Amino acid sequence: MQTKNIGLRNIEVADTKISAIDGTNGKLIYRGYDILDLVKKSTFEETACMLLNDDLPSKSVLAEFDEKMIASRIVPEGLEKNLNNLPKTANPMDVLQSSIAILAAYDNEKLDDRPSNYHRAISLISKIPIIVACWDRIRNGKEIIHPSKNLSHAANFLYMLTGNEPDSEFARIFDICLILHAEHSFNASTFAAREVASTRAHMYAAVSAAIGALSGELHGGANFQVMKMLLEIKSEDNVEPYIKEKLAQGKKIMGMGHAVYKTFDPRAEIHKE
Repeated sequence: MQTKNIGLRNIEVADTKISAIDGTNGKLIYRGYDILDLVKKSTFEETACMLLNDDLPSKSVLAEFDEKMIASRIVPEGLEKNLNNLPKTANPMDVLQSSIAILAAYDNEKLDDRPSNYHRAISLISKIPIIVACWDRIRNGKEIIHPSKNLSHAANFLYMLTGNEPDSEFARIFDICLILHAEHSFNASTFAAREVASTRAHMYAAVSAAIGALSGELHGGANFQVMKMLLEIKSEDNVEPYIKEKLAQGKKIMGMGHAVYKTFDPRAEIHKE
């Protein structure tokens, strides 16, 4: 009997204490903490530190984490030159994936133990938005804005992207967005990273593979498809006829919720506010 190909959906791959999803009740949990509580009381830096460890950090641990994050706000000069040599029409996800892989060439740390990989993880968390902001400036023919040491992770990205320091409310909104998308259990990109890492490949290879998986339109690439759809619709008046036409043609409407949630996606509830 032929069965429908559903990949790994509903198949338990491994256990994790990092996060849990209750799709029936619309809950997302990081390290035992409800996402609804984290967006009210935490910051992205604190949440990221917690995800890399076992619990919310003490003030001293968080301060050290912040220092390491800020110190890692730099991309190698060679990588910056590579970005400038790419076609301006290159897909941002392809640029990011290749850039992460190239970072391995600039890592002089020979050890592959837990402390070294912990530092690599912090460095990657810090560098990924730097690369994204640099590429957006380059592809739009603008000068790269170098990072600030005085801004939060979220505010620094917005500053590098626009050239202007964001106000506290705008920075906080983006900080919340980063918290909401910091972790989502054993999704496709996480599985890709774990599978590559299981071969004892280095962290850059694993994260690069994860970004490749994330780029697909059935995963993170769905956001790109939503943006394309909104640009096609152009105005609010066109929403209903556009949707009806697509449905009549048997085409998908992107961005209508995550399949794992059977009631509502708690992240969408917060975004709605």
